[in-house]
Amino acid sequence: TGQVAGLFPMGGRGPPSMVEAASSAAFGGICNVIAGQPFDTIKVRLQTVSKSNAFSGPFDCFFSTVRNEGVLALYKGTSGAFVSIMTENVVLLTANTGIKRILRGFHKDGSPLTVTETAFCGGCAGFFSATAITPAEVIKCRLQVSRSRRRPSDVLKTDPPRYKGPVDCLVRTVRAEGVGGLFRGLSSVLARDLPFNFVFLGSYEAATSGMVALRGKDAKKSALSSIEILTAGGLAGTLGWAVIFPIDVIKSRLQTTHSRSPTMIGMAREILAREGAGAFYKGCSAALLRAFPANAGLFFGYEMAQRHIFGRKH
Repeated sequence: TGQVAGLFPMGGRGPPSMVEAASSAAFGGICNVIAGQPFDTIKVRLQTVSKSNAFSGPFDCFFSTVRNEGVLALYKGTSGAFVSIMTENVVLLTANTGIKRILRGFHKDGSPLTVTETAFCGGCAGFFSATAITPAEVIKCRLQVSRSRRRPSDVLKTDPPRYKGPVDCLVRTVRAEGVGGLFRGLSSVLARDLPFNFVFLGSYEAATSGMVALRGKDAKKSALSSIEILTAGGLAGTLGWAVIFPIDVIKSRLQTTHSRSPTMIGMAREILAREGAGAFYKGCSAALLRAFPANAGLFFGYEMAQRHIFGRKH
């Protein structure tokens, strides 16, 4: 488990066990969801509305949603998001640790992994996490758009949502589309998460390494403050989302459609033909606004769990 410390800055009595690392990652996932879910709901709604009933922007979507459905509507799909984020973090952390251990075996001199190697491990680990989270992502996206097929201002408060909740959504999806319906858009999730984790973990490692370097040659990553961790995580998340956002639009469309399963390329062509290239950046501002606090929360939650639950102090 020594490689885990390379992903999340640690201090204290040595590297954490896998149980500690996984538990801390789950706690970080909770902070990630709480901080980022409202932005994610706005992002998905902007991505999945058509031109004829489009919002004028993220603020219009936000205020229209709150005015017509209430503040809690911003947390639609939260249960699915909790499952998705926690699963993603635990699986990603476990796979990343194993891959980094294998790669370290090629370093006969015991030298640490480079930033590029760390990014490569993150990208490979993304394959496992993407496969694991796809069912929860499908449920989350469908719940988030269950009343947004039309502009919320056109929807009466008494109009029933498409689903009663995550369990109802799960049952109805499997009944109508089979188990395969829960993996709708898997190819787009893989296409999104592999490059995202490469950029995300690589840029995080680069940011923290730069911060450590500014402290002097004898400084260690465990000396970084919470503010520095928040900053590094937020910047890494923002950069990662900026790179992969068009793929995320395709993913959201694939997972919320109830028609015959289209391919990723087919959906991309359909979006381009009907709505133009600009449609691939629908909800981008909401996603980037979400990326900083959500990913900063991920690292902050991990660190707070390590310090206050497992007693690992800087």
